[in-house]
Amino acid sequence: MPLRILDNATMVQQEREEDKRSLEEKQNEPLFLGITAHLKECWDAAKQAKKPIERIMLKGMRQRNGEYEPDKLSAIHSQGGSTIFMGITEVKCRAAESWLRDILLDTGTPPWDLGPTPLPDLSPTQADEIEQAFAASVLSIVETAGQAPTEAEMAGLKEMVTQDYRFKILQDAQNRADRMKVKISDQFAHGGWAEAFDDFITDLATFPCAFIKGPVVRRQRRLEWTTGENGETIAKAGEELAPEYERVDPFKIYPEPGITNINDGYIFEHHPLTRMELSELIGVPNYDEEAIRKILQDESVTSWVNEEVQFEKEEAERKTQSHNRPTEIFDALEFHGKISGKMLREWGLEEEEIPDEAREYEACIWIIGNYIVKAVLNYDPLGEKPFAKTSLIKSPGAFWGKGIPEVIEDVQNICNAAARALVNNMGISSGPQVEVNLERIPPNEDITQMHPWKIWQVTNDPLGASAPAVRFTQPEDNATTLMQVYEKFSALADDHSGIPSYISGDLNVHGAGRTASGLSMLMGSAGKGIRQVVMHIDSDIIKKIVHRQFVYNMRYDSDESIKGDVEIIARGAINLAVKETVNVRRIEFLQATANEYDMEIVGKEGRAAILREVAKGLQMPVDDIIPSREKSGFSERMNAQQAMAAPQQAPQGGTPTQPDGTPKGGREGNTVSNRVTGGAG
Repeated sequence: MPLRILDNATMVQQEREEDKRSLEEKQNEPLFLGITAHLKECWDAAKQAKKPIERIMLKGMRQRNGEYEPDKLSAIHSQGGSTIFMGITEVKCRAAESWLRDILLDTGTPPWDLGPTPLPDLSPTQADEIEQAFAASVLSIVETAGQAPTEAEMAGLKEMVTQDYRFKILQDAQNRADRMKVKISDQFAHGGWAEAFDDFITDLATFPCAFIKGPVVRRQRRLEWTTGENGETIAKAGEELAPEYERVDPFKIYPEPGITNINDGYIFEHHPLTRMELSELIGVPNYDEEAIRKILQDESVTSWVNEEVQFEKEEAERKTQSHNRPTEIFDALEFHGKISGKMLREWGLEEEEIPDEAREYEACIWIIGNYIVKAVLNYDPLGEKPFAKTSLIKSPGAFWGKGIPEVIEDVQNICNAAARALVNNMGISSGPQVEVNLERIPPNEDITQMHPWKIWQVTNDPLGASAPAVRFTQPEDNATTLMQVYEKFSALADDHSGIPSYISGDLNVHGAGRTASGLSMLMGSAGKGIRQVVMHIDSDIIKKIVHRQFVYNMRYDSDESIKGDVEIIARGAINLAVKETVNVRRIEFLQATANEYDMEIVGKEGRAAILREVAKGLQMPVDDIIPSREKSGFSERMNAQQAMAAPQQAPQGGTPTQPDGTPKGGREGNTVSNRVTGGAG
């Protein structure tokens, strides 16, 4: 048989065919086939269940944009009326967003804090140290008194040693919590938390639910500054894996039908990936590189979502002509949910990975077309998904709540109807309606033009009637009645939404709002409604995200000095309650405790802590004004060392002084003086 020499093109083609066969064999394994079929079944159910919510969200976006629904707009055009749309929804949504941002973001401090738990847990090492300190105290008593203490004395001594040691542990726990807070704040700054939270507030006011995802570990590109050989500064691009946070578009979330919370069932996130975004997944751990390359080479992936809804959404977002985008888009689905151990066993996983087939296992799976590009078990210690959600108005037992557009939809429709009728009536009643007898108008007369002092040429009435050829009728003006209707229902929008008009700067406030104290009382009452929303954000978003970041740092951060037993404090509702008066009350407290009796109780550290909070509220440079605990302790140690190193001797050639700086007197002073002067009198 002759030797066959293959050229490079043939060899490359054979390698591609071999890779394709290998990938198809892998994707056709029972595990992947079972996962694909299960995901498609779950996706169809979630997609079908979300259709009514998608219509509500699209309607809310159109309300904010001041656009009618297509069917209503067609009916208005058929009647030839005005298409004016009163932007009440947009005003209320913007007012709610600014109010929430003012409470949560514009206070000078983050809307969360970390502190030690009231009784920090003792580690085995710390328990041993307590026992050693207790044994040393007992030995000291025995050596001093010559006899062992009684049982009651032993119990009291043990309690005293434990309390003293716990106080030291509490101090250490506070320092660890402070360092953890600084660490998380830095991660939030680099991970996009501020941008995600700002977009989340906009979603919260508009849609039935708003979502934040994180922390998600991704590859981040950063500039690294180094010094060259000649001392010049060189910028170098570097990469590192770090946690990130992002706002998730509510249109891209598909929960399991019938669930209330995210962790109750499975959830899908839709990812439209560009070619560049998909290619960046190559080489990332847990992603199937062969499947991704196959998709990039010669696969045309069909869309998972409803293209009609997607088109309407893009039109509402002012993304016109986005369907003509030349960039290729690959639709990916990210699945988070439970899969039974029995199903995983049947799909081919080993017993070591699935020890109990009766249990449910959390999994994270990415699917593009018919290819699974990622399939891993969720090893979160609490089994939670990386999503957090809440609603402006919650519906008990339901996953989706309500946003402002849905709440004031009826009021918006009535105000629009009143405004359209008002505009139509203004146009009709702005001038007379003209009735012309065509039998008496010459053929060359233009009846469409009217002007003052116009002369009408008319003929005799064929019937001999004396009625004029042109009659003028003035339509009735109903503007006053229609304005009253509009104002009444526009005022109802304040009550239905919980966002008073004076929040957005409306100065036409009647009744008690005409005085400063009355307006303050009204704003306090209105704050009760927004406080409920802030509490939702505190419990459902801030606490959960900060806790997940805390758990991430406890598991993976190498700095042991930040790790400890902490509790998370959400300050959103606190900021709302005390924002106006907190600094005034703190200053009053400082003045009330500025006496020797209270200072013995509060101490320097306590007063410094209050001063720090006052400076924060006034947005002053806290670290430059009040030194931190570490800086204060360092200064005290340095002063003590300098005092110990100073020579304890009298100055040469002068009168000896007392410790307070006054001259010494008496015989000692005279003796030294005589020595200096040689004894001369």
